[in-house]
Amino acid sequence: MKSYLKYILVIFFTIFSFYYADKVIELSEYNNTILASLNDYAIASDKECKEGEINNDGIILGLSGIIVDKSESYSNMKGIGFNKDLIKYKKSKCILNKEDNLDKYIISGNKYTKNMSIVFDMDSFEYYELLERISDKDNVIFNYLVNKNNYIDSMENILYKTNTNDIKEFKKRVNYFYCTNYYDYDTISECKKLKLNTIRIVNYIDKDLLLNTKKILDKGTIMFIKENEFNLSELEATINYIKSRGYNIVSLDDLLS
Repeated sequence: MKSYLKYILVIFFTIFSFYYADKVIELSEYNNTILASLNDYAIASDKECKEGEINNDGIILGLSGIIVDKSESYSNMKGIGFNKDLIKYKKSKCILNKEDNLDKYIISGNKYTKNMSIVFDMDSFEYYELLERISDKDNVIFNYLVNKNNYIDSMENILYKTNTNDIKEFKKRVNYFYCTNYYDYDTISECKKLKLNTIRIVNYIDKDLLLNTKKILDKGTIMFIKENEFNLSELEATINYIKSRGYNIVSLDDLLS
């Protein structure tokens, strides 16, 4: 009887081992299919960083990419199968990105997309409401260069005419902004301590807005415009010209992302 049971157990475990091995092979092939599909998808969709450049004035930012996070995506799909909705991505950061280069002036956005930014140097705020109306009507975004005593609480897309003594106080009132080298202070070292980027003013227009725009317009351009009646009279024509050249007028955050 004992011998009979022994044979039954041997047969049972033999059958079970074959079944188990078959399931392991089946699962392995199933998982390999997921991995193969992920690899194929990544090859087709991954966008690596396009690097920027650096010169004596500062850095021209690169264009960050995005790549498939195969490990996390695979974890999401195990037991389910390949599904694009379960794919996770991670950023392909450039060396010249804004987060890791706080000790360098930014002079331009990337040269790979036809985006540019307009920054109005605000003094009297006489034309602020008009600028906002134009922004809404023409579907463009303006940025504003202000100081701590001369800005509106609801303003977005702010740059600061940095006096280093005022940065910390200003930061308490504004969630996020950029510094500039508007004044002759050691702005970049102070802003770096507060994890703020500093933009070097390279293209500044006092008047003859349309003519000067034609001279400097390029991918990634950050154009500073003095708030005055001369420039405001040419603003609509300038926006039309920029758009006719295929450029988008975007916020600094979008330009420098």
